[in-house]
Amino acid sequence: MRSLLEHTRVFLLTAALSLSAAPLCAQSLYNAAGLGLPAESIDGRGRALGNLGIGLFGHAILPSDPGAAGLLVIPAAVLVAQPSWVEYQRGEDESGSFQGNRFPLLGIGYPLFSGMFTANFGSFLDQRFDGQRDVTVDLLDGPTDASDFFEQNGAVSLVNFGYSRRLSDRLGVGFSVGRYAGSLTRRLIRDFGDASATANLELYEVGGRWSYSGASLTAGFAADLGTIVRVAGSATWTGSLNATGSEGTDGSHRSFDLPFQYRLGTSVVLAPGLLITASVVRADWGDIADDLSTPSTVGTTNGFGVGLELSRARLLGLTAPLRFGYRKSSLPFSFGSGGATETTLAGGFGFILNQTGGITLAGADFALERGERSDSSLTEKFWRATFSLRVTGY
Repeated sequence: MRSLLEHTRVFLLTAALSLSAAPLCAQSLYNAAGLGLPAESIDGRGRALGNLGIGLFGHAILPSDPGAAGLLVIPAAVLVAQPSWVEYQRGEDESGSFQGNRFPLLGIGYPLFSGMFTANFGSFLDQRFDGQRDVTVDLLDGPTDASDFFEQNGAVSLVNFGYSRRLSDRLGVGFSVGRYAGSLTRRLIRDFGDASATANLELYEVGGRWSYSGASLTAGFAADLGTIVRVAGSATWTGSLNATGSEGTDGSHRSFDLPFQYRLGTSVVLAPGLLITASVVRADWGDIADDLSTPSTVGTTNGFGVGLELSRARLLGLTAPLRFGYRKSSLPFSFGSGGATETTLAGGFGFILNQTGGITLAGADFALERGERSDSSLTEKFWRATFSLRVTGY
């Protein structure tokens, strides 16, 4: 017999799939599918170049590219913010829009023991979603109008601590140990409105709260081939993601087997001031299907991105590299019978605010993406902006 938690999850998520999204602070309706929408910890430069978080020339502290940190020689830090604006269409009659904000990455690096110590706090899976619908309920006294309100508030975050170092002038290696954190609250409320007073009907509410825990290990390398090519790769092993219910929630523990994730990227300088980049990612989420008790389609995450950077452009008297990119990836969880995909076209620029001896001490990056997420039942078109601030030598 299924536990109370399993019944609650099936009821809540089945209701969520049929609710209309209300204006809310969220990134996507796909937040309600499976374990949520992947939220990559990538800075503004990477987003503008369509990059998947690996293989870029420059000074980046990204959890997906630990080898690059080994090539740094001075302290570095990055802070990223990301608002988005989404329009959705589900079926022929249902459409709407909403807006969301998140802070996908805070990272620092500091020289220590002949290498670079790194610490990152970033997003992993977004799960925030609100919705509502009007329903008619058959009671003993006849049909009664009611309103269902669904709230899912939470996310899975990842805290990483790592160490990277140079093995030679042009080769860096690194690793990081991660800890999953965060929580999820789900609640479904049925409000009978005016009928509650006349028919003596009480507000109905069901839900629960779960806390996440788990561990991961990422290892990678970054190699510069002369001064014109960088190649980097990384692999991430993840143990089980555990969801533990709060006190008073019966049958509350769940465990999800997360997949290995592999990334490979490269940057090539074609001419002075002209750089191209390409990256790929793969993770097979198929084994997690048996761990879910919610109606979702689970698949393999494959993605690629390409980009172009003109690093000698100037704006307002400052060096302001121009960037353009394209990326396409599949989503691990979707509502329709087939898997969902996300495609984006991106553009952006950076400002070098302070530079000494060819080293950027302070800079800001901006990216704007126009994208679409879709499966057989839901289509989202969105604008997504990414702002990042980076400092070195502090």
